[in-house]
Amino acid sequence: MELSAEHLDATAVPSALDFDDCFRDLFPGVARAAALVARDRQLGPDIAQEAFARLFARWDRIEDLDHARNFAYRVAINLARSHLRRRIAAPFGLSGPEPATHDPTASSAAWLDAVAALEHVSPKQRACIVLVDYADMDAASASAVLGMAEATVRVHLLRGRRALRARLDLPEEGSA
Repeated sequence: MELSAEHLDATAVPSALDFDDCFRDLFPGVARAAALVARDRQLGPDIAQEAFARLFARWDRIEDLDHARNFAYRVAINLARSHLRRRIAAPFGLSGPEPATHDPTASSAAWLDAVAALEHVSPKQRACIVLVDYADMDAASASAVLGMAEATVRVHLLRGRRALRARLDLPEEGSA
């Protein structure tokens, strides 16, 4: 089989420059999503950094930007969930204490309101809301990131949004 320039272009592995562009485009959103799911604003960039380190290690297997985005969000959401589980387990003596790093002066009222409201929905609802409403993914992309059916994502979105509206004393969608 003879290799042509067209064949080589179609099978080329993404370059480091492509990863750099992907990182610059996706990192802020991945960090914010991780922070919201982990309920820790300062931890978001650290989680995102770990997600992108794992993405870079697998970069030769990444097919396109959507695949890279889904992988980065999936890893970040899973790491944030793990952090949250450890943080919740700490008061029960199941893990060591975490250092106090929260700086209350760095938080805005809007951030605090969003985090407070998101604490009252389940972790799966929180992840769906963050990915769809905050990271601007559609339900199909969020389902790929979270490893659940698209219909399940939609159910979690419906229930989570309903709980948030009730918590924030907002009218139901469609009513004025």
